[in-house]
Amino acid sequence: MKNIFIKILLIFTFILNFALLPSNAESLGISSVTFDNSGSFLSINSPDNMDYQINTPQIMNVEEDNEVYFEIQPARLNNGNKNYLINTDEINEIGISQVSTNPDIVRITIKYKQGYNPQNITLHRLNNTLFVRFKKTQMTNYYFQEVYKESGTIPVYENINIQQKLSSQKNVLGEINSAFTQDEPTDENDFVLSTKNLYLKTKYYINSVTLKGNTPILNGNGTYTLIRPIYLTNPERVAFDIKNTVVNQMLRNKDIPLGEDTIKIGQFDHNTARVVLTTKNSSDYVPVIFGDIQKIGFLNTRTTSPLNLYSNTSNMTAVALEKGDDTNHSIKFAFSKPLIFGLKRTSDKIEILLYNVNNYFSGAIESEVRATAFEKMQTFDIKSGGVKFAIPVKNEDKCDIYLGANGKTLRIKLHTAEKYTPANDTQTTEPEIIVPAVIKKHAAGKKYVVIDAGHGGTDYGAIRNGINEKDITLDISKRVQAGLEKKGYNVAMTRTDDTYVSLQDRVEFSEIFNPDIFVSIHVNSSNSESPYGIETHYYKDNSLTLAKYIHASMLNNINSKDRGLFKSKFYVINHTTAPAILVEIGFISNQNERAQLVTESRKNATAKAIIEGIDGYFKK
Repeated sequence: MKNIFIKILLIFTFILNFALLPSNAESLGISSVTFDNSGSFLSINSPDNMDYQINTPQIMNVEEDNEVYFEIQPARLNNGNKNYLINTDEINEIGISQVSTNPDIVRITIKYKQGYNPQNITLHRLNNTLFVRFKKTQMTNYYFQEVYKESGTIPVYENINIQQKLSSQKNVLGEINSAFTQDEPTDENDFVLSTKNLYLKTKYYINSVTLKGNTPILNGNGTYTLIRPIYLTNPERVAFDIKNTVVNQMLRNKDIPLGEDTIKIGQFDHNTARVVLTTKNSSDYVPVIFGDIQKIGFLNTRTTSPLNLYSNTSNMTAVALEKGDDTNHSIKFAFSKPLIFGLKRTSDKIEILLYNVNNYFSGAIESEVRATAFEKMQTFDIKSGGVKFAIPVKNEDKCDIYLGANGKTLRIKLHTAEKYTPANDTQTTEPEIIVPAVIKKHAAGKKYVVIDAGHGGTDYGAIRNGINEKDITLDISKRVQAGLEKKGYNVAMTRTDDTYVSLQDRVEFSEIFNPDIFVSIHVNSSNSESPYGIETHYYKDNSLTLAKYIHASMLNNINSKDRGLFKSKFYVINHTTAPAILVEIGFISNQNERAQLVTESRKNATAKAIIEGIDGYFKK
């Protein structure tokens, strides 16, 4: 009788526990783990809706095993257990596993090296992404040289007053007598004190100009500070002033040809050098800062690649904010090698073009700058290599830029004209889209998808070795269409053959079809052959979750580099009403990836990834 009672109690307990378990729908789906190659941090990514609030877990240390672990719950791994061999100076291995499905628990285990202090491991959360930091992002506050200045005035190196003794008016006999009385006290009345101005007018001396292609490089001694460029007309030209600078007499006021353009270097006043570029497109030129701050170049970004300006690439290793106030804001970035970067200032933004930066971690930047004056800063890959930081500013705002003594640390200071107020989470109102009035009505319970095959007809897209982007995008789009229709989706294509369709026509087609989502398929390209990998772009907030699902699915199905998610204002994803994303499925400019993109296996894997990402999005 007792045994029967125990069995009944156990059955009742099992049923009760099962009823109280959270469903899979309530568990956080973990899609991927990304390790930063600088060895500073790890990100654990989820495509789940932002309404799900993940809690920051507690880190547990198992000292005898040289490991720490933490658990995320309720959570499920979308792609199975994985181990990552890291082998940095601090970390050996990272494991991610589903340790329980009752309840759903995912455990992250970090094995560290002997002598490493596990207290350096910290967790940070941004929406549904966890960042695990292995190093504190501390940067030495050594000397910074101001290489670009907009705020205040630059101190002038001149007018140092000294006093010198001048002989008073004496007769010759008196001067002879004084020569025999040197050891005797001198009467002050014998001398007159006079003030003299010494002009120490330079901290930078320009001694020569060399050309790399059509890019002039000013070579000098000391350190320089540029000020905001001056744009002039009749003829069109741009002037860059360098304060506290002296120009070699042999260089002054000579026109140096740069193809159709010219450069002239003059001594504007006794302590200012002025570099004038006469050109039809003055906005094309940007000054290029070299890490040693001994050289300065002027690059035509429209006609010339920056690739020949550097031989070594650098990686971002840390980012940190500095304390400021409501109108003064500062941020620092550290890199593994000295920087070579360009500067471009307009009335509404400043762009910092980090030409030799190979890898950076946009998630860490976004986490650091949230709710600060830098929160609207965007990061973009430069087609020829490198990364661009674009910082929105007002015309009256001031930006100063500093470079560390070793050229590896960049400091950006913003001086805002008005007190900065952090942006709220509300979505800005988009301009109304004018489309035909007839909008398609959908059957209840059916999901409708628009697939947009990029380019077509006379618009070939990117071309390499006779391979056209328009052909690859159409082929994969048809495979996606067939796969989705098998799953019961209603799919419409913006083009089904090799015809030209304008961007506006694609948008109007989508608005008439009235889909649940819009997916545009493209192939990436670069002036350099080295970039490769997968990117996913979104613009509106309602598209982020879709972007996460498809991007995670592509990483799971395609063996290529994760180049990340980007908030980009492409026309078709900006102007469509439905959640819309644009995928760059690989680089046609990379020899190895180009060869893969045209294979059946890569095309099938890409189509499968997009299908599974869409399916996962609707089943979330």
